[in-house]
Amino acid sequence: MEQRARRFLANFTILVAGDLGAKLLLFWATVRMAHVLGTERFGEVAFAAAFAAYFLLLIGQGLGIYGTQELARNPARVREFAGRILTLRLAAGMVAAIALALVVWLLKKPPEVKLLLLYYGLLFFPAAMALNWVFQAFEQMKVVATAIFLTQLVFAVCVLTFLDSAAQFTWIPIFQFAGEAAAVLFLLYCYVRQFGAIRLSFSLQDWWGMLRESLPIGISVALGMVLYNFDVVLMGFMKPPAEVGQYSAAYRYISFFATFLALYSTNLFPTVSRCRNDPSMLRRISDRSLKYTLALSIPLAAGGTLVARPLMEMVFGPQFSGGAAALRILLWIIPIMASRTVYRSTMLSHGLQKDYLWIVLSAAVANTVLNLLLIPRYSYLGAASTTLICELLVLVLAYETVARKVVRLALVPHVWRPFAACIPMGAFLLWNQGSHLVPLIAGGFAIYVISAWAVRAINPRDVWKEIRGPAR
Repeated sequence: MEQRARRFLANFTILVAGDLGAKLLLFWATVRMAHVLGTERFGEVAFAAAFAAYFLLLIGQGLGIYGTQELARNPARVREFAGRILTLRLAAGMVAAIALALVVWLLKKPPEVKLLLLYYGLLFFPAAMALNWVFQAFEQMKVVATAIFLTQLVFAVCVLTFLDSAAQFTWIPIFQFAGEAAAVLFLLYCYVRQFGAIRLSFSLQDWWGMLRESLPIGISVALGMVLYNFDVVLMGFMKPPAEVGQYSAAYRYISFFATFLALYSTNLFPTVSRCRNDPSMLRRISDRSLKYTLALSIPLAAGGTLVARPLMEMVFGPQFSGGAAALRILLWIIPIMASRTVYRSTMLSHGLQKDYLWIVLSAAVANTVLNLLLIPRYSYLGAASTTLICELLVLVLAYETVARKVVRLALVPHVWRPFAACIPMGAFLLWNQGSHLVPLIAGGFAIYVISAWAVRAINPRDVWKEIRGPAR
């Protein structure tokens, strides 16, 4: 158990280390985009990206998660699965590109927005060819981290180098394509070097067999997409682009931290999969996961809520200050997502894909209804509130399902201590409102660490033991 836990931590550390620098560059590029494009063009880019993402679902169909799960159990079949999945995804990419072109032709949008949407269709092909799921299955996280780094580095460099005016907003998906293509070439090189040439497989029977297994996962991912960005798409049709820009800028903070949670989930999934017949080990992994992720994410949400407005103004500029109201709500999604990671991984690795599908379906229906009711009246405040409510609904339902069908994994004991440690931090931030943001955040963080140690939310000695690994 200890060896597996330390290997898990080492893999996750590699992923985070490889991604952190690129993510900072990407965030810097996003800030550059916001300043150059302004709220209106920034909102149009956000709408186009969210809209095109639904067509990308035709390519995914849960095949990446399915492939990771199968290869973790049957590593000798790597070339077989790679050939089948790659071929199927390439065929789906062609269908997605044609479907996007037809829908864009029917949309009542300005010509430049239609062109922007069509350019986002370029991303379908590197998405179809990505082989990161293969290396995730073999826990070769250095390869995965390098691919992520290349994607975000190339995109960030393109934005920082070539984006000079709002008129260039249609170039954004081209920059993204360059980053995705670089990652695909790197992954293909690593795959061929390690496993040999890819042999494409055009067997309809094999495709149907994979789809039967992966579609429940794919549908749950699609419904998760509704939770993630249906509000942006709906606002793109119902509200001015400037309001979409305000909301999207606030959501960039959530996306930044959600990426690390996605990396964590990627690394956690094969580890949890190996605990399918060992409930005690699953409990121990769950306890460690929830303890550390909540100890980090709860103060992030609490502190960010108190400094939301100066944070938006300092980073994105005064024109985006209206997004602070949405940011105060959205920040609380981060600890919910951190908690949900364990329960989602447990359900998917224990054959409960259909149960998770029904959970996400319920949340997606609630999300759609609430957005339709709240966005027309409350704009991005309604969208932010809807997202928070539905994320919480998914967590509660997943928690109950795992408790009934697998094993009860404790959650509440890992919540109250970080909340208690946030009280003195919050008092400090409120007392010093109006101070310079950087020392304010640094002071709040220091107070939280001391308070968290005092209430035993975190123990530096335990953290050091995890990082150091077994004694030599």
